[in-house]
Amino acid sequence: MNKKALYFGVGYSLAAIAFKLFILIGGYSLSTFGFFYSGITSVLLIIPFYVMAIKSVRDKDYGGIIGGREAARICMTIFAVGVVLVSIYNYFEFEYSGKALAIDYYNSEQFMTFLKAQVKIKPEDYQKIIAEQIHTSEVSAFKATTGKLFSYMLIGLSGAFITSAIMKRSPK
Repeated sequence: MNKKALYFGVGYSLAAIAFKLFILIGGYSLSTFGFFYSGITSVLLIIPFYVMAIKSVRDKDYGGIIGGREAARICMTIFAVGVVLVSIYNYFEFEYSGKALAIDYYNSEQFMTFLKAQVKIKPEDYQKIIAEQIHTSEVSAFKATTGKLFSYMLIGLSGAFITSAIMKRSPK
């Protein structure tokens, strides 16, 4: 395993966790950006780390020439380290603040707007639906963390292969 790839994976994890903590501690979790786009932003943050790692290894360790297989291996190392560390963070974040955040969401204006958009739901049923969602939600930290892994698999893996294909330089 390339140590630089390991370091870039840890660097990505720290950057993603810092971003997620900023959203959580800053109280932006239920804002439009925090609710809809912060998750995908933290996943897309891995791509610059792929580029920086391949460029660093290619230029400093291999003299400007690196094969696609080696570039992909570097990206996959960053991906593996990043997914493990960020998933551990996601698990603990949900355990310690996710359940309270779910209650805040179901009592928020966003959920009320969602309910009002449903034409089949009567306004007198809104409070009953909110109470039902809060008391019967069977969401666990494991399910929430596993759900977030889908975007990592989709964007992280495809980004790794695309970046390694673009950044490789073979001898001519």
